[in-house]
Amino acid sequence: MKRSLVIAMLAILAIGFISVPDQAAEAASPAVASGDLKASKLTFAYADLTGQRLLGFESSKPKRFVKAVFAPGTTLDTKYVKHQKESDKSNGRQTAWNFDDDEGELYSIAKGKVAPNDSVLLAEKDAFEDHVFLSYKPVSKGTFSKSVITQIEKQKKRKVAKQGLIGQVKPDVSIGLVEYVKAKGQKPLASLVLSTKKGPLLLDFVGNDDPNSTWRVDDGGTITPDMFRILFVTESKQGYSFAYEWSGAEGYSLEVLQQQGGKLRSVLHGSRYAAPI
Repeated sequence: MKRSLVIAMLAILAIGFISVPDQAAEAASPAVASGDLKASKLTFAYADLTGQRLLGFESSKPKRFVKAVFAPGTTLDTKYVKHQKESDKSNGRQTAWNFDDDEGELYSIAKGKVAPNDSVLLAEKDAFEDHVFLSYKPVSKGTFSKSVITQIEKQKKRKVAKQGLIGQVKPDVSIGLVEYVKAKGQKPLASLVLSTKKGPLLLDFVGNDDPNSTWRVDDGGTITPDMFRILFVTESKQGYSFAYEWSGAEGYSLEVLQQQGGKLRSVLHGSRYAAPI
C-alpha cells in the first residue's frame, strides 16, 4: 500500500472531533504569551523495535526537532539522520514492524531509549520554554469525586452515565474520561477531562448513531479510559498542557492540548495508521 492510500485512511481514524490549528494565523500573530505552545515547534513520531530510532511526521526543516517527549514527560535528546523514503516492501502501517519501510524523517536517540512502537512528541529546543513538566501516574482504577462530576454535569447540561480516571497529576489534578447520558434527539457525547482546583477542563468527543463505529472506526460503540495514554503534562502561566494518544481499531489519534482560560485548545493533532494486517 502506497503513501497516498495511507493518507486517505488516516483521514477516517477520527470522526471529526479534532479541530485543526490555524498555523498561518499563529505565524502572523505579533505577540506570543509566555508559555504559549506553538504547533510549528512540535511534531509527532514513533519508535522502532529497539526504541532507539524515531520516524517523524514533519518534513519541513526536520533538523530543528532535537527533543523527544514521552512516557510521560521524560525528554531525550535526538539527532536528525535523514529523510527515509517508502520502500516497495511497505505495508502502509506506521508501526515499529514496518519502520524500515515506512516514509518519514529519521532520528536517532543520543542516549537512552523509548518503549518499542510508542508514539512520542518531537520538539524544538525552546518549544516548552517557561513550562514545568509535572509528575504523572497512570491509573487503572479510580473515579472523579462527586463534586467534580457535579461541575461537569452543570457545565455540559447533561448527566454523566460512565466515568473513570486515566491518570493522576497532583492530589487535586487528574485526567479522566466521562460519557454522558444520551437523550432522544441527542448525539452520543463523551469528554476527556482535566480536573483542576478551579474546575474541570473538557475536550468533547461527539459520536454518531452507528453502533459499530460510534466514536472511532470499528469501536463497537465503546469509549473507555484504558484507550488513552498521556505523553506529558506541563504547567505554565497559560495553565496546564498535555498530550494524549487514543488507541483505536485502525490506529492511534494524537493531540496536544493547552489550557486557554476555562477551556482546552487544540495545539497539534496527528494520527498513526496501524490497522491489523
